[in-house]
Amino acid sequence: MKNNIIIVGLGKTGFCVLDYFINQDVNIQVFDSKTDYDSDKIAKLSSNKNVIFNLGKNPTGDEEADMVVMSPGISLDLEFVKKFISRNIEVTGEIELSYRYGKGRFVGITGTNGKTTTTTLVGDIFKAYKSDTKVVGNIGYPALEQAVVSDADTFLITELSSFQLESIKTFRPYISAILNITEDHLNRHKTMVEYMKAKFRIFENQSSDEFLVLNYDDELLRLSQSEIKPKIIYFSRKEILKEGIFVENEQIVACIANAKEYIMDVKDILLLGQHNLENVLAAVSIAVLAGIDKSIIKQEVMNFRGVEHRLELVRTYNDVNYINDSKATNPDSSIKALEAMNTPVILIAGGMDKQSDYSSFIDSCIPKVKHLILLGETKDVIEKTAISKGLVNITKVEDMKQAVDVAFLKAKEGDTVLLSPACASWDMYESFEHRGKDFKNCVLSL
Repeated sequence: MKNNIIIVGLGKTGFCVLDYFINQDVNIQVFDSKTDYDSDKIAKLSSNKNVIFNLGKNPTGDEEADMVVMSPGISLDLEFVKKFISRNIEVTGEIELSYRYGKGRFVGITGTNGKTTTTTLVGDIFKAYKSDTKVVGNIGYPALEQAVVSDADTFLITELSSFQLESIKTFRPYISAILNITEDHLNRHKTMVEYMKAKFRIFENQSSDEFLVLNYDDELLRLSQSEIKPKIIYFSRKEILKEGIFVENEQIVACIANAKEYIMDVKDILLLGQHNLENVLAAVSIAVLAGIDKSIIKQEVMNFRGVEHRLELVRTYNDVNYINDSKATNPDSSIKALEAMNTPVILIAGGMDKQSDYSSFIDSCIPKVKHLILLGETKDVIEKTAISKGLVNITKVEDMKQAVDVAFLKAKEGDTVLLSPACASWDMYESFEHRGKDFKNCVLSL
């Protein structure tokens, strides 16, 4: 065990790491640039002689340390991080610690879009197969917290962001999956190449007897088996594959090691949209590779109604559907939401600026969106793109209540009011969940 631990960032991850180390024979320094934490909680934790809190500031990089544990929301490009690395001090993250100090069999799921839906569905299937299954990671439950109380047979179904994957060293899922790759987080990763490198780290430690599940329909994910150790298994909703999980005659079929097996009919999936068919195919692929019986897979997929904040029907009022898609934090995710709509849409969008290109997003709006309501940092950028493409029915607002009020006035019988921001939430909200709940409260107050 390292003697001097520095924890940077006090979100769920930071508190989880602190909780793990606090009763061990180590010295801990905690840094966070914010100061608005529960003072009673901080005071109680400060009573531990081995813990020092440094709120309102980051480390300098000159501190004595054997290990620096970074919260995933903090960039590894910061100068103090580079200084620690130049001093040969290990800089890592909570996901790496969960593998290093915990137990269990990790299933790792990443991708630009669909991670939470797929991870939740995989979790449901595995729980029906084996009760000792835990769903952790970027989905909101720190992996370390569960891994250290697991045993060798526990399944840890783990949603992984590019931020979390950046800091791994030995983390190794026995099944990994990359759902898709589209432009996102360029304010952090700078280029698509660097973003993809972070995503691809999910399989870098896997061996030849383990599996990597990839979306064949995403050309960026047609990787060469000769360059990758784990066995690649593709899924596809467009192509009939020689090996993999695919759609044939409106049925989901698994063909592994020359054994072809019908899983279920596509019509029995409750989720809206072709993107959700891809999510189901990924989940089925993981379950098949884990040896789960097809009857369990079929039953859990048929019962699955999706996750909160992802194409979630909030209410139908005056024959208008109000749908919460706050989880759409990038343009491609909102494009998929619009593709799933079959009625005229009043769209609420905008949020934190991640330096995304909104051209394709506006292209997808033109045939479906009768009125565009914009809020947040990006409202002017999105408006400019929309006007340049001829979409001029636009209202800019200051908050969610105004957005919902305008949508209510614009919507006619048979329309859909859709919150699908195409942007992160952090300019106005603590999280996309916070944003989605605000939308739902405004809608329910109509």
